Amino acid sequence: MVAGCNTAGSPESYIWMSNINFLSPDSRCRSFDHRANGYARGEGVGVVLLKRLSDAIRNGNPIRAVIRSAASNEDGRTPGITQPSGVAQERLIKETYRKAGLSMSHTRFFEAHGTGTAIGDPREALAIGSSFRNYRSAEDPLYVYD
Repeated sequence: MVAGCNTAGSPESYIWMSNINFLSPDSRCRSFDHRANGYARGEGVGVVLLKRLSDAIRNGNPIRAVIRSAASNEDGRTPGITQPSGVAQERLIKETYRKAGLSMSHTRFFEAHGTGTAIGDPREALAIGSSFRNYRSAEDPLYVYD
């Protein structure tokens, strides 16, 4: 069992993000939308039950997904903490597929970070588009969800 949560235990992070105009003044995150005006925070808990593929097959369990690779990075040197690196994001996408031994040509759905910020969203969209541009077309698009 893998679980994670995000709780607002103290106001300091909200104060800091508000002071640098990172938070949406109307508390609505409109990622990849012309009305986007900032990031909206929330609390939540997520739990996933994991099992070795061989065990699930042996036990006759329904298999909803297989994790082939996982990766994370950081943007390195950018002009500021609210300015992500599209180059680093594109590199991470391609490296994750490479590590998993998967072709990018089969991907039809991509879940994005989508901060709802004027700097972050265009850079993320460009990184996703650059990563998949040789595999998708207007007739056979990649669907991006935030």
